[in-house]
Amino acid sequence: MLLDGSIELYLKYLKYEKNLSPNSIRAYQRDIEDFLKYLRNTKNKKTTDINLTVFRGYMKSIDQKKYSSRTIIRKYSSIINFFRFNEDRGDMEPDIAQSIIVPKNRIRLYVFLTKDEISRLLETPDTEDDYGIRDRAILEILYSTGARVSEVKNMEIEDINLKAGEIKVTGKGRKQRIVFINNTALYWLDKYLKVRNRLNHMKGEGSYIRDSHLFLNKYGKGLSDRSIRVILKKYCARAGINRKASPHSIRHSFASHLLSEGAGIREIQELLGHENISTTQIYSHLNIKKLKEDYGKFHPRAG
Repeated sequence: MLLDGSIELYLKYLKYEKNLSPNSIRAYQRDIEDFLKYLRNTKNKKTTDINLTVFRGYMKSIDQKKYSSRTIIRKYSSIINFFRFNEDRGDMEPDIAQSIIVPKNRIRLYVFLTKDEISRLLETPDTEDDYGIRDRAILEILYSTGARVSEVKNMEIEDINLKAGEIKVTGKGRKQRIVFINNTALYWLDKYLKVRNRLNHMKGEGSYIRDSHLFLNKYGKGLSDRSIRVILKKYCARAGINRKASPHSIRHSFASHLLSEGAGIREIQELLGHENISTTQIYSHLNIKKLKEDYGKFHPRAG
């Protein structure tokens, strides 16, 4: 089979069989198209032309581009999964994928904020203004739920249960879970909902467009990932937080602070929507201060 056709089938498989998010599918597509570009230069145009020698040549070309180890590992994973798909269909020589050894990644040092920094950040928006109320609600929801930025962006009015203090979110692989709104976040979310209609004013042909997204921009449409990142960056600067924080930093902070207060790894896994416990266990490495305190408290000779 020609590689172009194989890629098209694989992307449909990711969408309809694996239920991956559009962002994940685009990431796979970029990595595989980069591999396809390399193959064209080497005159390998069919899936049957691919072997371990061809793959090693591609990875050697990748190494020369000085990508981060994380990016290289992602590219390995993207292409290995593509190989497995074609092997299962009988379009590629079998067992190539399992012959590839994926390099081990370094433990990633996540940026996360202290409890004091979180408090300063949350209190920064000017809540005398409608957009300030919206921004305060966004920040509160990020920290209260530990949701990914894509999950916050896609939240809709019908997903909220104010009475129960819950929001239904759709995570990776379109898997749904329930996250919880603490009392402070609930207060600001309720306050935002009262002014939200003033933001939902984008005119259509003779009538108002009613966007169902929870958080809206000045045109009455749902905020993008980038808009939420810009909002966070603005308030981090105002709060005097000089580190490079992102919405994912708030997610890391959420998990780390829960751990430091005694929450279990399994419970945090459920709240974050991690499929594998190994993904959540990174936070036990991050929380060095808590581990040191426990060591001093419980080791018989620590005193």
